[in-house]
Amino acid sequence: MKILDDKQIVEQLAQGNQEAFKALFKKYYKVLNVAAFYILRDEMEAEDTVQALLMDFWEKQLYKNINSSLNAYLKTAIRNRCLKRVEKETSVQKKLTDYQYTLSEIEEEIEEVQEIYTGKILADLSVQRLQAVTLVHYQNKKYKQAAYEMGISINSLKTHLKLAIKILREGLKNAK
Repeated sequence: MKILDDKQIVEQLAQGNQEAFKALFKKYYKVLNVAAFYILRDEMEAEDTVQALLMDFWEKQLYKNINSSLNAYLKTAIRNRCLKRVEKETSVQKKLTDYQYTLSEIEEEIEEVQEIYTGKILADLSVQRLQAVTLVHYQNKKYKQAAYEMGISINSLKTHLKLAIKILREGLKNAK
């Protein structure tokens, strides 16, 4: 295959010559990869972008749009494609960040509502049941110690806890 200059490549592409496309590919592939890598900072993404450009150049007959030099056209085209990719990636990252921020806000609101609702259910418990739950579950006291502080037997404490937990479960179930 003889070496063609840019003008000859474009002329032969217009005639549908696949050898001209091979010459174009051989002449510009590495140069365009370097230009794409410079913008994208990812070797695979740069190669994909260059290959897509060259395939579009052939299949969509973009060579018919060349008014100046082939070199300038290809370098501008790869630069624009890379910048679009970067812009799209930036947009996706921004949306992902916004989504994560919104998700964390929603989770915080759910926790607040659950705390408020649990607090209302706890307020509806009798004094002894509330005290039993507080001593055992919030202050992490042993049954024996909690029963002693309340002045009741361990079995009575267990009964108060069982009934309080049953009321809490029913209240939370009804909240859903």
